[in-house]
Amino acid sequence: MQTAKQKLKRAAPWLFLLLVLAGLAAVRGLAANYEIGYEIMNGDFQNYNPVRHLLAGQVPYRDFTVYLGAGELYSVGGLLLVLGNSFGRSMFATNFCTWFYFELLVLAVCLMVIGTARAARAAALALCSVFFAYVQGANLPFAGQVNTLLSYAAANGNSARMMRSAALTLAVLVILLGLHFWQQDTSRRLLAPAVLVPFAAGFFVPWSNDMGGAAYISIALGYGLYLIRLYRSSIGKIVVQTLRYIVTSVVGLGVSVLLISWGHPLAWLRQTRGTSAYQTWYYGNTLSDRVCSVADLHWPGVAVFCLAAALAFAIGIFVCRSKRSAVLAAGGFALTLGMVLWNLLYGMVSASNNGPTGGAAALAAVLAPACIIKAVLLVCQKVSFPQVAAHIVPAGCAVLGAAVLAVGMAGQVQTRIGGHEGYTFVPELGGWIGDQAEKLATEKELTAGKRLFGTYSSALEAMTGQLQPTGTDYIIHALGDRQRLAYLQTFQQGNFDIVVTPSPKVAPPERWSRNANWWFYRELYRYWQPVANTFQSGGMHLFWERTGTDNNLNVETTTAATLQEDGTVLVTVTAADADFCGVADVTLHYGLVSSDSMDHPFDRQFLHVTCATENELCAAAERDTNQGDFYLPTDRDSYEVPITISNGVGQILLTAKSGSGTMYPQVNAVEVNATYQDWEYFFE
Repeated sequence: MQTAKQKLKRAAPWLFLLLVLAGLAAVRGLAANYEIGYEIMNGDFQNYNPVRHLLAGQVPYRDFTVYLGAGELYSVGGLLLVLGNSFGRSMFATNFCTWFYFELLVLAVCLMVIGTARAARAAALALCSVFFAYVQGANLPFAGQVNTLLSYAAANGNSARMMRSAALTLAVLVILLGLHFWQQDTSRRLLAPAVLVPFAAGFFVPWSNDMGGAAYISIALGYGLYLIRLYRSSIGKIVVQTLRYIVTSVVGLGVSVLLISWGHPLAWLRQTRGTSAYQTWYYGNTLSDRVCSVADLHWPGVAVFCLAAALAFAIGIFVCRSKRSAVLAAGGFALTLGMVLWNLLYGMVSASNNGPTGGAAALAAVLAPACIIKAVLLVCQKVSFPQVAAHIVPAGCAVLGAAVLAVGMAGQVQTRIGGHEGYTFVPELGGWIGDQAEKLATEKELTAGKRLFGTYSSALEAMTGQLQPTGTDYIIHALGDRQRLAYLQTFQQGNFDIVVTPSPKVAPPERWSRNANWWFYRELYRYWQPVANTFQSGGMHLFWERTGTDNNLNVETTTAATLQEDGTVLVTVTAADADFCGVADVTLHYGLVSSDSMDHPFDRQFLHVTCATENELCAAAERDTNQGDFYLPTDRDSYEVPITISNGVGQILLTAKSGSGTMYPQVNAVEVNATYQDWEYFFE
């Protein structure tokens, strides 16, 4: 039985390691917090907005959308609960968590590959220090290649992918930690893995649905291989353990969902189902990145490297002499396979070959040097390297970590002492900001005392203390029929003074957002109009006010749908007034037809809309074309779309894509519901 002093002595190296790692992560957070400029679409407010709802006391999933998963919400929310709630501090928190979770990945890899605690701690500390120097801009060898691999770890980005990937890392570390303590109790040695492993695998699924799913599968496969090693030919025992695994993991998932949703599991389920139903076709504006099958996915070299490592770990599960080594091999298998599965599942669910390959890249950046360190240690054992080195090297790594941390902190102190010349402190956001400060001041003055409804809630709502009324801060996260209906009804029934939308003039993705979310914008165009143009409104957004009347111009039109030689369909709306410039609200009645009689049960199909007239206007104005192109759902036969009309004619082009290449669009009818002023193309 260990005394308290002995336990503290054993824990001290781990506490020192975590302290240094947290310090390095704090430096990364402070660097991001120095200036808090942001993108008005898909920027840092995508990470911060849900946390504002959480800290305001709203119930996750029931009252607001948790698009990035519970992991990002509670990680950042927990830090802001301690540090104080502001956008500036959220920039610190998101970047702190991003780097800290990467450091935990480094630690996990070192434990799996190196095996012994002392050597793994030293290697993790050394690697984290070197990687930190790389992302801080140190002029080190192979800086370009390493920083490319560390892109997910270097910054939180607009979708917190490093934080989302932590579901796998944390699950593996929690399992290892739990097994370590439980194995000390001989009465629980057999019970520990049978309960802890499946419970942890299920518990971390809601951390981030895409990575949570990948983590669950990879841990289950690793545990399955371990069971085969453990029971060999005893099929009955393997089946019993597998059934126990399934039941226990479902319990773990249920407990997790109850906790993160504050006792509203159905709200979590509805939101999850809505996202999965729409994510396959909704996002994106080009056909080239659509995934119809696994063969369409990109397989970068780092993914192949991780798969090879997973195979090596799988073999290791069976050839390792001790159970402890086999458990570590199973953990390594789960890590390496899980990062690749994350990209695979994301690609298949989102139908995009631009998946989170950075997860595998970050893992490869860590795994390669960890394997080299392991090889060096094995060589040292063979040549009877002096035992004194076993004490000197870990101490040297500790000194390196402390020195790098000291230099990083000193750099941040020096930066702060240098002041914030050229920046303006915005107290409502809790940080210093550049030329956006003047724009925000204009926006705040224009909307003073007004109740806002923003399609991309960001700084203006934070400065005025308002929350997005629907609970869905970004309109692109209103996924699923039920969620969209609730969003639209809240807008229609709410007593809002101003609608805030990003200006397509300064944020080109807004052109896609308008077209892809015409289900909302058709209501906006019908009863609202902009107060002024972009630069009179501050240079970032358009502000809309009610007109008090129906804005339908009732322009007389005719329609046509013409099949082209390449199998596409050109839809044309022609106005009776040859000089008319505006936008038509159109209901398309459509379907997909096959060019052969064969059945393709696994054929994934997409229907892409090229906004021909919009692209011509953009080309004439020397703006990027194809930004407004979008997709139609293929599981229904009608949909409302906008068709911009220029000089009396507006056109869109429908193109089908399928795995078999045999599907073509068919337009059964084209109905013009209304015509409006096109504020996007004929206003500024």
